[in-house]
Amino acid sequence: RCLCLYATARTNKTKKKQFKAQAKRIHKELTNALKNKNPNVPHHASLLNAEKAALNQKKNQDDDVRKLYNDAISMSARGGYVHDAALAQERFADYLLSSVGDYEEAKYHIEGAIQRYTNWGAMGVVEHLHNKYQDVLAGSSTN
Repeated sequence: RCLCLYATARTNKTKKKQFKAQAKRIHKELTNALKNKNPNVPHHASLLNAEKAALNQKKNQDDDVRKLYNDAISMSARGGYVHDAALAQERFADYLLSSVGDYEEAKYHIEGAIQRYTNWGAMGVVEHLHNKYQDVLAGSSTN
């Protein structure tokens, strides 16, 4: 739920503050679970940290946000959470397209997400991504 709130805050400028406040509350709960050494939490917290950084990004912080997303992808994949690694790649691609305009790297992460979702058996999500990002996947810079 927290991920959805951060993502919505990035796209909904009129209610950004409201969504961000709700996400912050949930993110804090997850951080507390991380402090209690819950083994199922670190990769989730890593992705939420990336989403929060993308939402709060200021000039010249793009490298920091990229690192956080890459950390979330790696942590999820290393932990065997294929679907969460796919989600992290999908969210990273969305950030690259909407905030940075880096179509080439976005395409790489969309393709990675599609491969991971395919391996996981989530063919409905794969079809959705193909439809949503058909221009990017085809090499066009319009989305």
